[in-house]
Amino acid sequence: MSPVNSNSGIDSPTPVQPQLEEASTVVSAGREVSVYIQNQSPLLCLPYETKSMIIRYLGFREITRLAKVCRHLRDLVENDKALERAWFRRFPSQHQYQLKAMITRKDEQQLRDWLAPFADEDTVESLLKQRESTYFPAQLLFTNSKLMSQCKKFKLVEKAKIPHPDGIITANFSADSRRVVTVSWNHKLKIYGQENDGTWEEKNTITYSGAVGSASFSPDGRHVLATGSANDKTVTIYSQADNGSWEAKASIPVHSVSSVTFTADGRRLMTVGPDHTVKFFGQGDNGSWELKDTIYHTSPVNSARFSVDESLLAIQDTELVVTIYGNGADGSWVEKATLQDTPSVIANISADNCHLLTYSSDRTANIYDLQADGSWKKAATIYHDDVLHSASFSADSCHVVTASFDCKAKIYSQRADSSWQEKACITHNEHLTSATFSADCLHVVTTSCDSTAKINGLQANGSWQEEANISHKHFVLSATFSADARLVVTVSMDGTAKVFGLQTDGSWLEKATVRHEKELISAKFSPDDRHVLTVSYDCSARITELSKADDDRMSLTHLLPQVECILF
Repeated sequence: MSPVNSNSGIDSPTPVQPQLEEASTVVSAGREVSVYIQNQSPLLCLPYETKSMIIRYLGFREITRLAKVCRHLRDLVENDKALERAWFRRFPSQHQYQLKAMITRKDEQQLRDWLAPFADEDTVESLLKQRESTYFPAQLLFTNSKLMSQCKKFKLVEKAKIPHPDGIITANFSADSRRVVTVSWNHKLKIYGQENDGTWEEKNTITYSGAVGSASFSPDGRHVLATGSANDKTVTIYSQADNGSWEAKASIPVHSVSSVTFTADGRRLMTVGPDHTVKFFGQGDNGSWELKDTIYHTSPVNSARFSVDESLLAIQDTELVVTIYGNGADGSWVEKATLQDTPSVIANISADNCHLLTYSSDRTANIYDLQADGSWKKAATIYHDDVLHSASFSADSCHVVTASFDCKAKIYSQRADSSWQEKACITHNEHLTSATFSADCLHVVTTSCDSTAKINGLQANGSWQEEANISHKHFVLSATFSADARLVVTVSMDGTAKVFGLQTDGSWLEKATVRHEKELISAKFSPDDRHVLTVSYDCSARITELSKADDDRMSLTHLLPQVECILF
């Protein structure tokens, strides 16, 4: 693991170096060995900065064990926030950025309110005193995750019920977790916002000009993108005014568009359509949205997928040929490679830009690896006995999971020699509906029409082992991990969403069940893991807060002795 910046931003007193007694020398296995009295380690004699740097090369489990050696090392680990940072490093860099952004977008009072359901006042104030530290986001997220993990049950507090008499299509959180947008079949969008006292209030009801297909927030939360249905593909962008209301700022007619998405910085909009083009719109100085760039493809375009850093773009045309574009020297898009050996659907580009995943109607998924000369070569083929409906990379680019109507999900992992090998075949009794990696890439959850969801965990030897089997009374449509990877929410047509949490002993425990009167459509965690947003055929969406009973909260002081048993 690469070392991190040694400047922790935390003022720590220079510790007094322990005095070692003179070592005795003995001969063992033909070698002279120095034996230190009282089991003192030479590590303790090193300067504070050197010890701190050494510890930062270790993983979470190793640091946990080191902290149990002696009080001096325990204090060093605690003062250097080594546990918190090692836990945080387990997330890929893009996810780390998202987690940090979620924390930094909250002011001090919002952070207090966020921590309050699980932490006592002393713990909250102790954490907030570290707010100027470089590692404050990691420290805060680690502590919150730890507190939530130690809850045996969550108390559910319904914060808002969003009615749409004609039914709801979709509902989504903003990246800062403080807004929700819903879309109904009666051409309406509703935007709800969280108040300073934690309540949720309706901010706007927008009547769309035609049927609405979807609505979502831009990554910065400043805009809402509404897309028309199949028969009306006008794209409308709403922005928040100074008085808090939302107003239409742009309307982009894109006939027969296949997809419309914001770029990661929220400053550009990518539209894909069967007119041989992929277009990029950007916001001008006056707030209007203007056409900034166009890729002219040789055939009508079906879909396009960015890489995580948006330096690569994979385009699939109507002939199911995949073409990869990259940034040229002048910033324009340049064709880099064409994959046409098998008609394919683009799954995604790995986060490290080194792999591409596709799946085909011939019941296979293909992994392509980037070569030194810039070409792409098929590295592995994953075979199923029926049609695949999803395939995805883990966030660290090391694993692939596929889901098929043959009742199987397969996990492939990259070996040390860069080849790909099947590591697990997860079976259900009916066809799968989803397969998803956790953000830390240590778990996979699969869902099926057999009314179950299964959680499999990555083991030290590289295998995957079933750790939980979640039962419902009807089809399980999907399951989603929380941002800290320690919670799972399942969605079932039995009208319930079940929240399971990873315990300190590595087991998964049911912690809450959100119930609706009718079948569920979707359920997802807010980016800060504090709320669950459920959508049901009962014509409502609900925002439910996860909390802990007041008499069961634990302070940070009580938690510290238990750190060594937490299996993050």
